[in-house]
Order: sequence, then structure tokens, then C-alpha cells
Amino acid sequence: MLPPWHFSFFLMTECIPGCRWTLEVHFSMPNSGYLGNQSLRAPPGSPVPGILQARTLDPSSPLAVRTFLLFLCFYSCFIRNKMSEGCRLQDPNQEEPEMLEETAHRRGYRQRLRTRILALWARTPWPEDHIYLRQVAQQEHAELRGLLRPRGAGAPPLSVLLEGAAGVGKTTLATKLVLHWAEGVLFRGRFSYVFYLSGHRLAGLGNTSLAGLLALDWPDSQAPVEEFRAHPERLLFVIDGAEELTLGSDGSAGRSGADWYQELPAASILVRLLKKELVPEATLLVTAGPPGGHALWRLLLSPRRLSIPGFTEGDRREYLRRFLGDPAVAEAAWRRVRESESLFGACAAPLACWAVCAGLRRELAGSPASALGAPTPTSLYARLFCSLLAGAELGLRAGSAAGQWRALCSLAAEGLWLAAFTFAGDALERRRLEAPFIDGLLRLQILRRVSDCERCVTFAHRSFQAFFGALFYVLWGTRGSLGGVPRHQEMRRWLNDAFADANAYWRQMVRFFFGLLGTELARQLEEALGCQMSPGVAHEVLDWAEELERCGAVSAHFDFLWLFQCLHEAQDEDLARRVLSHLPEADLDIQGCEHLRVSSFCLQHCQKLRKLRLSVSGQVLEEKWTSDVGTPDVADFQMHQWEDICSVVCSGNLRELDLSNSKLSTASVMRLCLKLGDPRCRLQKLTWKSVSPVEALRELGIVLGGNQHLTHLDLSSNSLDAAVCTGVFRMLRHSACSLKYLWLEKGNLSAAACEGLASFLASTPWLTRLCLGLNPLGDEGVRLLCGPLTRPECVLQRLELWCCQLSAPSCRHLSDALLRSQSLTHLNLRRNNLGDGGAKLLCTALGHADCALQSLNLSHCSLTVAGCWALAHALKHNGHLKILDVGNNAVQDGGVKELCGVLRSPRCVLQTLGLEKCSLTAACCRPLSSVLGSSKSLENLNLLGNDLGPDGVNRLWTPLRKSTCKLRKLG
Repeated sequence: MLPPWHFSFFLMTECIPGCRWTLEVHFSMPNSGYLGNQSLRAPPGSPVPGILQARTLDPSSPLAVRTFLLFLCFYSCFIRNKMSEGCRLQDPNQEEPEMLEETAHRRGYRQRLRTRILALWARTPWPEDHIYLRQVAQQEHAELRGLLRPRGAGAPPLSVLLEGAAGVGKTTLATKLVLHWAEGVLFRGRFSYVFYLSGHRLAGLGNTSLAGLLALDWPDSQAPVEEFRAHPERLLFVIDGAEELTLGSDGSAGRSGADWYQELPAASILVRLLKKELVPEATLLVTAGPPGGHALWRLLLSPRRLSIPGFTEGDRREYLRRFLGDPAVAEAAWRRVRESESLFGACAAPLACWAVCAGLRRELAGSPASALGAPTPTSLYARLFCSLLAGAELGLRAGSAAGQWRALCSLAAEGLWLAAFTFAGDALERRRLEAPFIDGLLRLQILRRVSDCERCVTFAHRSFQAFFGALFYVLWGTRGSLGGVPRHQEMRRWLNDAFADANAYWRQMVRFFFGLLGTELARQLEEALGCQMSPGVAHEVLDWAEELERCGAVSAHFDFLWLFQCLHEAQDEDLARRVLSHLPEADLDIQGCEHLRVSSFCLQHCQKLRKLRLSVSGQVLEEKWTSDVGTPDVADFQMHQWEDICSVVCSGNLRELDLSNSKLSTASVMRLCLKLGDPRCRLQKLTWKSVSPVEALRELGIVLGGNQHLTHLDLSSNSLDAAVCTGVFRMLRHSACSLKYLWLEKGNLSAAACEGLASFLASTPWLTRLCLGLNPLGDEGVRLLCGPLTRPECVLQRLELWCCQLSAPSCRHLSDALLRSQSLTHLNLRRNNLGDGGAKLLCTALGHADCALQSLNLSHCSLTVAGCWALAHALKHNGHLKILDVGNNAVQDGGVKELCGVLRSPRCVLQTLGLEKCSLTAACCRPLSSVLGSSKSLENLNLLGNDLGPDGVNRLWTPLRKSTCKLRKLG
């Protein structure tokens, strides 16, 4: 950042011989609210001289360079003089009061802190061709003021957590805040002191105290601790890179206001600061990357959270345009980047954006933009490093190249295992990494010095470490990075973890690993590094996939889509086919073009897949999207990819397909239906819940009607109007249809739609389960449905009518169906206002000995003691009912007493009784205890949500201890 009242300059050049440099003068003034770069324009009447204009210099002219340097000196002196005369520019948005007086040691501290931050920035080099985009810093000031706005009276002091991926600017933002406070631009009236605590710096300290820690930035360690303690509410601690330390709980909970002079490990002091056990009145601003953000969040007291996104989409596009130069080439390359969610996401970090652009430039050098396919992260990074290493002097001794690269890659892999991203000098020596080699990597910007840690280095970006960590597992001659475990076992372990863990750095490494299995990239890297790649790594991957299938390690937490992305990264169809031949099921959520592309690449090779859940939750296949993708060719290409995905249903092995929560287009549904109608399709279960557009069900019904293999169909959570229902049910009446299970829950079905459904029930000899829950059927709808249930050819066994707006009249029709049906064994009427009258009507059928009903759910049905009396009376004559749920009704102790009377009967075969939240007390426990001791059938009893009291529980416990008690589950 620019010092106060000084100006700086930027030389924009394309590094072409003979070019001319355009000089733009930039400056920063106290309280101006200005943070970024801006061309200077002298307003009329301004004391700023007319020399502040864009000038052009010839870099080959020594006279021009000397003139330029004299100009710098003259202008610096001029600005200082003008400022000493009282020329100040005020920020109109300044909200903080000016501090009229300031102690000498505070002014000295500001100057030292400013010098320290500028030195940190000076020691952080960037690639020569990196593009610096302009930023509006006034907006940053406003956001920081809002973020650190004091809380109301009585609220705890503020803690703010800045989160973001590596390299997106968390440290930059934090240090800019510190610098601008030191320059008097920001928070001058809010905070008396701002302390910058670097995790790198703290990691190198032994035992110290908070006072000693703060004294590091003071001459002779004479920090005014008592002044700090006098007004702790005016202190701001900026804690950057806390993940560099191992932060435990410290076991000091509740010790607020601990001693400033107590010596502890630096990590313990940091934990106490974070937990507000030290200086609880102070404000904290903490930065955290993905691995440590959650742990820091748990330590902080009621923190605010802010995500740092890095480059916006506009920034990324502008960066690529300026980096590649040619507008047409840049636009073509941008489309490729935008289509790849991984590349687009990586470009949020400025240095990663540079790496992607540098790799693209290398690829474009070998082929025109029009021929550039969808580049992969691995290919771009590999070409970047090959380009950097071409002709570079690394100081390697003869024959040492392979060993040095293996050592570097081992260091990177070990760091990822241990979540370590900073490497001290002893770690380099332990790996026998030679100083000339490290210096060469520093010059190439592959490694960087760590500003606050002497002799420490880090990879220039975390993705660089992930790349070389992945390279470790494909190099010939490497052993386990952690020592003791063979490399192939170590590889299997992190492969398992990478596909079940959301750790961003594991995921990056495994993607690079698969990408490095490609033969062409391997050849290029072998030439650039002087190392040989191991030829057996692909076979080790196949062994891992075979082990996954054999051990059933593919669990619900396995990220199938990430496996597909990694296999696509390798660009090896034979490898994909052999790995995916071990995959029995997959769960995919397609959210964009890249997901569509990798799913298309992999699913056509999943010939043994038996179960697939596929959700298209992005806009990639919606009508609007396919019409806005830019060109018809792109839309056609995406539709071809969708056809490749649909082809999996024709493999002959797929038995279950779940497309729930998908947003499709009419065209994409038609292509899917063509595959479903293919004679090779053996699909047995199709789940089509909440799929748009709903009109597509008409196309689906045409295909499914003639499918003799389909036995399970779930169309729940779709708005099924009468027209759609009529079409679907008409097709399902096809003579070839053998549907056994049909779910239509939450489908907005009304009584009008029940006519078509009743016709379907009357004509099908196969349907055994029908689920209609959460539909406004009403009593009229149930009347229409019960008609076919009374026919002897109807084989329906389970009928779900929960929450269907039914009342007592429905029970008359259901009772008649129960009397005549010999197949209906399960009836769910939960959450309907049936009342005691409805229960009595149902009991008309239940009381008959030939009623076949085995399960009845009447929970949330407005029953009382009278309804329980009717049920108890019916059960005396019923020898089939095994499950009865009357939970969430006003059954009370009297209702339980009625039911217990029949439960003791030898004729009663009830096995499960639900009495949850029935307003029961200890008084009901005596008859229940008697039942538990005598019933030969009751195995499950639900009493949750009832206040039975200690006496009631003790009474129930007595029969449970007897060997004659049959109860297995008590809730």
C-alpha cells in the first residue's frame, strides 16, 4: 500500500523488445478513503503542479531514466512540503472522530507497524507478467467499518472471522486494514492500538506472555502494557494464519482476564485471546482458510462471519483479456474457462488465475483458440511448470535432478497429510533439498519465502503444493511420504479419504493425481523434470477400485461426481471403463456444464451400474438455458452429452433410476424417454419426484405404459392436474404394464383426478401398494377410490391416505372396502380429522373376524376415550390386526384402560401399539404393567411424549424384568 502523501507509479508493459512504457502517477493521502490505484488529474486551482500527467519514457534511454528518477525525488519533496503547510484532503464519508493528541510512543508504534507491513509486502514477490487489476478501496473501507461496527450496550465484544480459499486475499485485506490504521486513514478514532499477530511468527516462538508477544514490535521490548490494559476496549487484534499453529482447547475455560504476564506456549496465548479469556473487551479480526475455519469458529465467542470471494467474474474475465492480449483469442479462451467450474473457481485467487492464464497461453501457442478443447487444471498446471522450467538454471548437480524433485514432491505430500503449508529450514534439510535448488524454485515463483518466519518457505499457492503432492505418487522410485507405510498403501488411504472428505486440498491433489496418469502429460513432465514416471500407477488405481467393490466401501458419503471429474481429468477412456466397471451404484448432482460433461464421459462406461440417482439441479438442461447458451452448436453438444448420460439405462443392468429434484427441458425428457423405451432397458424402479416441467409426464406415461419390467413408480411432489393424471393413468392401463408400487404423494390430487386413478385400479391386476398422502382428496375422492377396492380382482395390499383432508364420511366407504377386500392389509389414515365417529365406522369392519387388516394408523385423527372404546370392542373379535397407532390423540388414561382390557385377551394378536403424546399420566401404568406381564404378542410399545412420572416408570419396569415379558422395544 502507498505511504501517506507519497505517490507511486506503475509501468504497464507486455515485455516486448522496443516497447514504450506508459507512466501513470498514483498517490495516497490521509483520510482520503483511497486505497487502490488511480490516475491523477489535477483539479483547477489545485496546489498539485502540472507535471502530474501521463508521460511516455523510452526504457533504452539512460537520460530518460535519470530524468524520471529526478522527477520522483522532486515530486516526493513537493508533496511533503505541501502537506506540512496544512494541505489536507478530507474524506466526506469519514465517520470516525479525529484524535487531536497522540503520545509519542503511539506515533512511533504506528510508524514501526507501517514499516513492518510494507516490508512483508516487499518480501512477497509476484510473477513478472502478473496483471494488477484496479480496485475501489473506498468501498473496502465502508465494508470494514460496517463489519467492525460496535455492538449495542451489553453485547459481547466483537469477533470477526474472515474466511476464504487460499490466495483470495484474506491476508491482503487484513494487512491493508492494519496499514491504513497505521497511516491514520482508517479506524484512527476507534482503536488506540492495532496488533498484527502472524501465525508464522508465533509458530517460531517458545513460551512467552501476552505482554512479551506485543513487545516484539517495540524497541528494547518496552511496550506500554499498562496503557493497553487501561482501555482494552480500544484494542484490535488482527490474527492472521492461525492455522499454522496447533490450537487445542487449552483447558482454561472460564478464566476471563488471565494474567498478561503469565508465560505460556504461543498457541495457548492465541487460544485464550480467541476465547476471550485474555483481553475479553478487545475486538478480534481473524483470518482462516478452509481447513481451520471450522475449528476457529468454535473457539470464537459469538463471531461475525465474512466470506472473502476473491476475484469477481468480471475481474477474472478482465484478467484473462489483458493477459492474453488478442480480444478474439481471449474471448474464445474465456468461454472454455467459464464452461469449466473447476477452472473458473480456481481463478478466484489472483495467483491461481495467473497460473491458469499462463497455462492457457502455453496451450494456445501450440494450437489456435478455435481448436482449443476444454482444458483441464492438470494440463494447464503441467504446461505452466514445463514452461517455467524450460531453460531455467536450478543449480542441480549432475544426476541429482530426480532425487531433488522426489524430495520436493515428498515434502508437498507430507504437508498435505499433516495440513502443513509452511516448511522450516530443518524440514528442507531433512529431505536433503539443496540450497541452490530451493533458490531456483524461489526465482521461478514455485516457492516463496515466508515473511514472518526466517528460513521458512511455502509453495507460492496451495494448488502448487497439491500438484507436486500428486506428482509424488506417480514418480518412479518414491516411497511413502510419511515413512513406514509403502507408497501404494498410502495412496489407497488418501484416495479413500479424498472421495469421502470435503477437504479442499485432498480434492485438489486427487484431481491432479488422476490427471497425471495421462501419457502425454507424463511424457512432457519427464522431459521437463528429468524424472521417470512410474508405469504401474494405473494398475494400482484399478486394484483400489476393485477393493472398493469387494469390501463395499462405496458408502453414502462417497462423492461419485468427484470420481467422475477425476477420471475425466485423466482423459483416458480405457482407464475410466476399467475403473467404472467396479461401480454398482452412483449418486450424482449435475449443477453445471462441467458436471454434465464429466457425467457424459463416465456414465457411458458404467456398464455394470444397477442403481443411479441423478439430479440435474442447475439450469444446464432447462428450456431458458438451452436457448441462451450462445450458439446452437453449444446447445446441440450439451444435448448429445445428455443422450450419453441417458444411454446408461440401455446397458441392460440398470434396475433403479432416481431423477428427483431435476430441472429438465421438454427436449431432454424426450431423449430420456427414447432410451426408456429401448428394448434393452430393464429398469424396474423409477423415481420422478419434483421434476420440471410437469408436462413432461405425458411423454413419460407413453413410454412407461408399455414397459413390462417396471414395477415401482414414484411421481410424488409433482403438481398433477387432472389433464396430466388422465394421460398418465390411461397409459398405465396398458396390458403390458406390470406396475406393483405407485407413489403419488404431495401431488395436488383432487377428487376429480381420482376418477382416472379409480379406473386404473379397476383394470390393473398387479398394483399392491398405493401412496396418496398429502393430497386434498376429500371424502368424495375416497368414495371414488373405494369402488374398485371392493372388487375381488383388486390385489391392493397397502393404501396410504395420510393428510388427505378426510373426515368421518370417508370411513364409511373405507369400512365397506375393508369388509369386501381380501387383500388390503395396511391402511394409513394419519393426520385426518376422523374423530370418534370415523373410528366407530371403521370398527364396523374391524369387528368382523374375516377382516384382513393387519396395520392401522390413526395418529393425529382427533380421537378420544370414546374412539378407543370402539377400537377395543372391535379388537375382541379381530384376530389379524398386529399394528395399531393412536398417537397424538386425546386418548388419556381412560382410553389406555379400554385398550389394555382387550390386550390381555388370548385372541388379541397386537404386536405394536403407538401411544405417543396421548396425555397419559402415571395412572395408566398399572393396566399397562399388567398387559406387559401377561400379553403373549405385544413386542413394541411407544409412550414417548407422556408425563408418566417416576412412579409410573418404576411400575412399568417391574414386568420388564420377568422372563415371560415379550416386549422388545419400549419408547
